[in-house]
Amino acid sequence: QNTSLVTGHRAAETVDMAHLSRILVALLLVLIAGEAAATPYAGGRDAQLASSYSRVFSFGDSLTDTGNAAILPATAGGPSSHAPYGETYFHHPSGRASDGRLIIDFIVESLGLPQPTPYLAGETADDFRHGANFAVGGATALDPAFLKSRGVATFVPVSLSNETSWFNNVLELLDSTAYEEESNIMASSVFYFGEIGVNDYIFALFSNRTAEFAASLVPDIVAVTRSALTVRSNPLDPTTTTLQKRGPTCHHDLRRP
Repeated sequence: QNTSLVTGHRAAETVDMAHLSRILVALLLVLIAGEAAATPYAGGRDAQLASSYSRVFSFGDSLTDTGNAAILPATAGGPSSHAPYGETYFHHPSGRASDGRLIIDFIVESLGLPQPTPYLAGETADDFRHGANFAVGGATALDPAFLKSRGVATFVPVSLSNETSWFNNVLELLDSTAYEEESNIMASSVFYFGEIGVNDYIFALFSNRTAEFAASLVPDIVAVTRSALTVRSNPLDPTTTTLQKRGPTCHHDLRRP
């Protein structure tokens, strides 16, 4: 039995991590670092930058979600809806998977903008005039149906394609109500892509799939992430788009040597 465990561990360590490296590099790109975002803009070029934007659109999972998971029927009533979540800043559960604020909160504050409305909490164009947060705790990069076809069980029926579809809904809502033309909306908005994709790996491992199998999902995750960075067939402006790096936790079999 011990020989089998050692053999399995060595096999996992020999997984070709070239594709995984590429997605990690993509996710580690930070155009607006969390530390910098925590410092309010003040005067000069920073003040000019802050005044250039009218809203923030954000995407991701629980590290960016500010309330959608608390509304989505499949996840409503989850941990973030109860104490001690939210106790150190909001002093009540805020729908965030944190006892305080998230990186997106500091970015929005630094830009001097109101918080974007969680998508599932809004209905009208006026609700989204300051942007929208499409992130959902537990969301995956790949569609749940695709993961299911690969033997991976998920419990949150939301993927990155759902979030980008929601964004298109908001864009059409704002444009159709003559609130603002689409081109102006795109030019005056900041797009924040928080962590996405880690739940795909976690659900794969929880479904008793191997680390090698989890790594095999990387090309598909890269593809859907690249697709999400294209809106109306136009790549998002990199000067107004930021990607959040992954946090410190990881699966030991997926570490680089």
